[in-house]
Amino acid sequence: MLLLTLSVVCTLAAGGIAAPPAAARTAPAFVQGNAFTTSFRVASKPVAMSSPVRAGDLLVGWFAQYNATGQVQVSDNVNGAWTRAPGSTAFQNDTGDIALYYVANTKAAPGGLTVTATASAAAYFQGTVAEYSGVAAAGPLDQIVSSRNVGTAVDTGPTAAVAAGELVFSSLITGGNPSSVTPGSSGGVGYTARSSTPSGSAFEEDVHSGAAGAQNGRATLASATDWYAVVATFRPSTSGDVTPPTVPGGLHTTSVSAGNVSLAWSASTDNVAVTGYTVYRNGTAIGTTAASTTAFSDSTVTGSTTYTYSVDAFDGAGNHSARSPGLLVTTPIVSPAFVQGASNSPGTRTASTTVTLTSPVAAGHLLVGWFAQYDALGQVKVSDNVNGAWTRAVSSEHFSNGGGDIALYYVPSSLPASSLTVTLTAASPTYLPSTIAEYSGVDATHPLDQTAVGEGNGVAVDSGATAATQAGELVFGALITGGQPLSVTPGISQGVPFTLSVFNGSRSADAESILSSAAGPQNARFTMGTGTDWYAAVATFRPFLG
Repeated sequence: MLLLTLSVVCTLAAGGIAAPPAAARTAPAFVQGNAFTTSFRVASKPVAMSSPVRAGDLLVGWFAQYNATGQVQVSDNVNGAWTRAPGSTAFQNDTGDIALYYVANTKAAPGGLTVTATASAAAYFQGTVAEYSGVAAAGPLDQIVSSRNVGTAVDTGPTAAVAAGELVFSSLITGGNPSSVTPGSSGGVGYTARSSTPSGSAFEEDVHSGAAGAQNGRATLASATDWYAVVATFRPSTSGDVTPPTVPGGLHTTSVSAGNVSLAWSASTDNVAVTGYTVYRNGTAIGTTAASTTAFSDSTVTGSTTYTYSVDAFDGAGNHSARSPGLLVTTPIVSPAFVQGASNSPGTRTASTTVTLTSPVAAGHLLVGWFAQYDALGQVKVSDNVNGAWTRAVSSEHFSNGGGDIALYYVPSSLPASSLTVTLTAASPTYLPSTIAEYSGVDATHPLDQTAVGEGNGVAVDSGATAATQAGELVFGALITGGQPLSVTPGISQGVPFTLSVFNGSRSADAESILSSAAGPQNARFTMGTGTDWYAAVATFRPFLG
């Protein structure tokens, strides 16, 4: 396993000619960029875009924080916080965070701007930043794939197919210093190298107008090292389009809890293409979705409060439809809520391993997890230092080689603990992955209602369905994989989206939840970035009724 080796360096590349006026832009074009690393741990890393930044352009970058917990945060001094794209990854030792961030339709910055990456603790930072003109002003991101490996041949794997003419952005960082990077090609079109550090440890390339079809981020390193790469496609500008999309219809709730409101609506149409939707609460925008997503979950609500929601549609030119009629929603006083969690996937064989919930555990809370022992006889055993042995649910799975044991265990009403250490034990040394979560607002006496488990291979995960449940139950979904999927997207059950609550760096041990279910059978579903053998569970728990 390679560790990250970095040196302080910051280089700047810029386009050589001025872009035409915004109304005349017809295709994406590179404007300026930057590649950066740090050689010592810092809490934040400023990165300069020193040439003027023009209104309406796209800002995009591939940012990494090494050996720090949580997600890297990205903002600038003109636009504020950047949008985090899906499909992040982590370093080979499963620490840190590597993610694509972007700003669509940036504000003008005649004197340039400063992009700042921030971590929860001092970390090593690394990555690239670029500015492009001619990109859709709203909802520009179309497809994205990230991957990691070790060697000289970099290939992210393919995105879903895209239309011809999209900007194809690819960037990579490395753990070592490859000396130089040779750009690759995508869809038969060669990449153009843009920003790079002298050692090649951070590198960016692009295709201004991609061919139709799937896109790959490809490059060749001069020497082998661990690499982490992304490819993202962005829709071109549709300036001159002044026709807004139609108004979204049928706005309704799919789930309402004290801490979450889930919404859904019917799709809009547009003369060119709808690129996304904006969700408003009490008249203020609280989030956006992609054009393919006609659902949204608001997890910033409080109990016993009334809100009014509406939604509009927008296109690539930034035209917004009128807002849908307001939907009045009142949250209940109390319902299940996610408190904390932890995941672990040890890379070595051991007869026992521990996972710690570091925040205090409150009395009466539910503890639940999905635990595995690979190719060892008998059942995996689970206990903690406060409650003792955990209760094993009836449903369980085994690995595809026919060995081992994968089971759901839970504690219906935990004793209080300032911190809690969960121990997995097997009959002989083996791999012991797990994912654990704590929830409040669950019935303390007989919480478990229904369970289902499933296994398969590929990128689409489905636990199978439980028997029908009542509305308002907690739905817990869990996933353990044989390989490293690198990215995991939560699914939906009965029209209600899951929230990915717990995961490790390689996304090989994950948990998702719905805090208040719709009535009916429940399935735990995930979509993985890389296909592998998977083992999934879904469990529903009755809410506390007072």
